[in-house]
Amino acid sequence: MIASLKKMLNLEWTFFKLSAIADLQVPFNLGLQFTNDILWYSMQIILFESLYLHIDSLGGWGIAEMRVFLGVLFLVDAFQMILFAYNFDVFSEKIARNELDLLLLRPVSSQQLMTSQKLQCGFLLNAVFALSWLLWSLSLLPEGFPWIRSLLILIVVPAALSIFYSTRLIFCSFALLITRAEHFHDLYFTFFKMGQRPDHLYGPGIRYIILLLVPVGMITSFPTKVLVDPTNSWALPALLTVAASYLFATNLFWRWSVKRYMTIG
Repeated sequence: MIASLKKMLNLEWTFFKLSAIADLQVPFNLGLQFTNDILWYSMQIILFESLYLHIDSLGGWGIAEMRVFLGVLFLVDAFQMILFAYNFDVFSEKIARNELDLLLLRPVSSQQLMTSQKLQCGFLLNAVFALSWLLWSLSLLPEGFPWIRSLLILIVVPAALSIFYSTRLIFCSFALLITRAEHFHDLYFTFFKMGQRPDHLYGPGIRYIILLLVPVGMITSFPTKVLVDPTNSWALPALLTVAASYLFATNLFWRWSVKRYMTIG
């Protein structure tokens, strides 16, 4: 297992170097991309800053906690754009062009090749901005923030990325069964947009859907709870349990889908 993990990490490092070389050939695109994303970040910040001009608390969180929430959202979004976004965006097209057939012949994980072969290294600028915003927001928490707890970022962000990866891959994997699955991509982002707001703003029925059925509500809300509330003893175990469970379930679903794809093909 350790040898397989090392092989996957070495392959991912190779993908990163090749992607970085390709991205740096057109530096203007990197600057324009970063500018566009800063505008999106600004709109999210302006929305909540404007809301808190009229209210003191939203779902039990003040402006300081909501800034941390936005920092987590920005950071997770930046890393998913670096690692997975492009590959998921072209997932259905690859299946339609029968590219998976060639990947299945290679002595490496077809799942890894389909989901992380092309990295978008320009989004590292987004990650730097997001991390800076998050650390600044943590410093403004009214109860103070012991900086040793910032190490939790190294746990909660990968867990949140794991949930994003696994849930989106499940929706993308339907392309192996029905070839064209663009509407499943749209359906996933309908759920994901709900996860871009704190889960406690929704009613019990919707919370059940976005926390257990399609747990996009855990991607940002639960890492924020871990960071802003040291007395919360269940948010971190719940986040890690869901992340591990969905990664395992997604791998099983991928293997089953590939077998069905090979049978149909």
